[in-house]
Amino acid sequence: MKWLAIGLTMAALNAGCGDDNNMTAVDAGVDLAATGPAGGPVSGPLDDHCGAMGDAGEKVIWTQMSSCHPDAGASPAPDYGPPRYNNAAYDDDCKYTVTWHSTDIRLNQPVTFTVKAVHLSDGQPAAGAKTVAEAFLSPLHPAPNSGTTTMEPMDGTYVIGPITFDQSGQWTLRFHFYEECSDALEDSPHGHVSFYINVP
Repeated sequence: MKWLAIGLTMAALNAGCGDDNNMTAVDAGVDLAATGPAGGPVSGPLDDHCGAMGDAGEKVIWTQMSSCHPDAGASPAPDYGPPRYNNAAYDDDCKYTVTWHSTDIRLNQPVTFTVKAVHLSDGQPAAGAKTVAEAFLSPLHPAPNSGTTTMEPMDGTYVIGPITFDQSGQWTLRFHFYEECSDALEDSPHGHVSFYINVP
């Protein structure tokens, strides 16, 4: 029994500390790719093209689902506004207030974005918008296909990802709302907004 007790004690000691010097970063749960500073929204002036943020302002478009599919023929080409700074802005047509945050933004790492859209007219969530995102470094350099999907865990809040940025630089990330709707009528729910994003 004495030798058995000694043997069990030595086995426990060996198991507890014998391989410490051979432990790898993967064993320790360290993601070697997730080092260095993360990217994020590019800081700049607050968006005020519809009025001061937090105030209904000068221009507000009340949307109507009845204007989603009018009998007016083909939808015109989208009229995109300039990309916005920070992580909050009005959409291009003053229909929604949009905010977003994300997981850490790093080169060649999958990123998930959480986007919240509310109607500028009454502050209600933009539910059922089937929000999608497109990311591009330039018109000729879109983000690679990463199998991106969208979920809506609560009304007007969308979880979109993964999106992978394959080159450092200042990217543009555009969110589309009610993309299936025609944009022929001013009060159609169809909307979009883009943001500058820094990828280190």
